[in-house]
Amino acid sequence: MTRFASNIAMMRQIVRVAWPIALARLGIMSMGVVDTIMVGQLAPTELAWQALGWAPTSIFLVAGIGLLLGVQVLTARLIGEGRPAAVGRVWRLGMGLGLVAGLLACGAIWIFGEQLLLVLGVEPSLAAPASGVMRILALSLPLHLVYVAGAFFLEALKRPVAGSVIMWAANIVNFGLNAWLIPLHGAEGSAWATAGARLFLAVVIVGWIWRLPDRQALGVRGSPDGSTAGIGIGAMLRVGIAAAVSQAAEAGAFSSLTVIAARIGAQAVATYAILLNLLAVVFMVALGIAGASAVLVAEAIGASHRERAGQAAWVGLWLNSAAMLAIGAALWVFARPVAHVYTSDPALILLILAMMGWVCAILLPDGGQVVVAATLRARGDNWAPTASHVLAYVGVMPPLASYWGEVQGQGVAGLMAAIFWASVLSFAILATRQLILFKRG
Repeated sequence: MTRFASNIAMMRQIVRVAWPIALARLGIMSMGVVDTIMVGQLAPTELAWQALGWAPTSIFLVAGIGLLLGVQVLTARLIGEGRPAAVGRVWRLGMGLGLVAGLLACGAIWIFGEQLLLVLGVEPSLAAPASGVMRILALSLPLHLVYVAGAFFLEALKRPVAGSVIMWAANIVNFGLNAWLIPLHGAEGSAWATAGARLFLAVVIVGWIWRLPDRQALGVRGSPDGSTAGIGIGAMLRVGIAAAVSQAAEAGAFSSLTVIAARIGAQAVATYAILLNLLAVVFMVALGIAGASAVLVAEAIGASHRERAGQAAWVGLWLNSAAMLAIGAALWVFARPVAHVYTSDPALILLILAMMGWVCAILLPDGGQVVVAATLRARGDNWAPTASHVLAYVGVMPPLASYWGEVQGQGVAGLMAAIFWASVLSFAILATRQLILFKRG
């Protein structure tokens, strides 16, 4: 097979795994968006409670998802090593880790959640009802992380469609529960709807995996003696802790830009929120390609096929670059219709159109850095992506955003420029790191 044909075959493998992963990640995002829209329509006076209740719990959720990344990496690596009977233990350990992490997060939110809002300057009249929403959402964090462990497991087995279908079915459950509970209980009713959807997620995905046709060969209900040698919680945490720190830091940094936008003005924060949501939607495509590339890299590393691991990493990056360029071009051409989807305010539409060039520019380095970070972690290089993300998105992005956006008076353009250059920095560091490591073999 020629090199070109081999790369095309690798690209097809990545696409086959990537699109269901992207849909599943979009489904996670969709659940929060639907909650916000329905509270805004059915209990608009409680929308602030809803937003404030989601803010701290979403950071815990993002950190928990990162903590469980080891399920995906270790499962794929064991498949590559020819040890499929051991992967069931990885899934079971992942579920246990998700439950423990979720319960600890829940406890922290119940004890410190309201005080955290007050420390951040939220008025007591808002902090008290928001903390009620927050506590209900916190109760379901362990359930969501059980789903994540199962979804990562199925993705590593190259069976990601099931996780995506289950997530979108949960979105339907969430919509129905919202329609029933919000008129009765307002924002807290929406939080209970999310809890019900997350219960559905956990129960269905556990049941799905428990009844897999090849469950015995995969050790789902118990692995044969000796097949799980060297597999423990430590191996999972070596991947997961670094990813959790990275994702929590990045989420917190982007939230800090919302605060900066709010200091600039009401129009600035509305524009920034819309642009960030648009970036997040496209980012799901990059996350799908990143997850698929990481699975193939980890599997190749497990099989000691270093050249194939490098091929999967670079093909994944080029595929993502092509996708980001194509999406960016489409956004540029259809900028006005896209802006009208988000708002009918003429002034806000003009601001969005003025910033669309920055959105298109950010897609390439932002998507690229997440793909390279995923493939580095898949080969066992866990802390370099974390260091890069902390440097770029915590150390560089907020100060640049404050200086350009506030001090120099560039407004939202300054915030978008800060995101762009932080993404360029992160991508440059990680791509250089990947090039050096794969050249070393």
